[in-house]
Amino acid sequence: MSGNRSGLKRIFCICLCFCLLACSFSFGDYAVLLTELLVSEYRVMKKSVNYQPNGSGISNENETVSIEGYGGGDYADAAVNADAKAPADIEELKKQAQALYKGYKKSGDIDEIQMGATSKTISLGLVEIDNKTDTSISLKTLLAQKPSYKKITKTAPYILIYHTHSTEGYEMLDLGWYSNQYNSRTSDKEKNMIRVGDELTKTLEEAGFKVIHDRNIYDTSYNGAYSRSRVSVEKYLKQYPSIQITLDVHRDAIHYESGTKCKPTAVINGKKAAQVMIISGCEGNGVEDFPSWKENLVFALGLQSSAEEKYSGLMRPVFFSNRKYNMDVTPCSLLLEFGTDANTLEEAVYSAQLIGNALGDILNKEMKG
Repeated sequence: MSGNRSGLKRIFCICLCFCLLACSFSFGDYAVLLTELLVSEYRVMKKSVNYQPNGSGISNENETVSIEGYGGGDYADAAVNADAKAPADIEELKKQAQALYKGYKKSGDIDEIQMGATSKTISLGLVEIDNKTDTSISLKTLLAQKPSYKKITKTAPYILIYHTHSTEGYEMLDLGWYSNQYNSRTSDKEKNMIRVGDELTKTLEEAGFKVIHDRNIYDTSYNGAYSRSRVSVEKYLKQYPSIQITLDVHRDAIHYESGTKCKPTAVINGKKAAQVMIISGCEGNGVEDFPSWKENLVFALGLQSSAEEKYSGLMRPVFFSNRKYNMDVTPCSLLLEFGTDANTLEEAVYSAQLIGNALGDILNKEMKG
């Protein structure tokens, strides 16, 4: 609420100054100018956002910033193909949702923006990273390094996809508003993160790679979810030592103090896609036993660069923080956030397809030398 209090103070000061200077204006001019400034201040207050991270644990505390701090923009000029169809199963879910939403009451708005770099983002070429650590990094040095893919193979499982927070879900319809009568969290694997993982798996398999997709649910109880998913990850790595890449697939959540939800979206080839954020961790501030963090970061930057080159606007800056989240299991282990709870399932599934294409291209090029 501190953002709103500071905004109210600014409004009070503006009103006071105008009262003192009112004699210099005609009443009409005074009213117009005061109104314009008050509206401007209201817009700033309205864009104050209470960043409530989901259980992926981006931050232990809520962080109040302005939406401009997320590089908020728009894509009004991007042409959206209204006739584009979702996969058949999602089209059916949308039809079912239309009947449900007729009985729902609006609880708040959804703000659809394309997120990008901020004043604190480090950038080089197509790569952008928000460094939330005390560790100094050189993008030029990191980008000159090759990820630790080891022996890439198409004859044995090489990629593991899993979901620590499996029940995270999405809106079903793109309405511009949400209702608290609808709970996006669900154990229905056709609607939650597992469906997104299905699409990512399918796309990578079409690129020729063998993928293990762990479709288990680990967050029926939120506490201990990472410990439970880690047990399975270690089991798969022992069973399939050929696995070098592990991807923990989630979605984010960004809520403004006003109650509005943020929907990070890009238009790619005429279709809306949920923007994707890669989380890469490192040692420090209590995080220990994470010797491969730099190798993970090299992998993260390469994936972001490849995806952004193919699909401009798809990627949010890499979120680099003192976190581990099971990313220490291999030198190519990342956590991926596909949109937020304000995006639609259709948009997230489309993004999974795009990320699968980008990663498949990277690995195929690497195999060709």
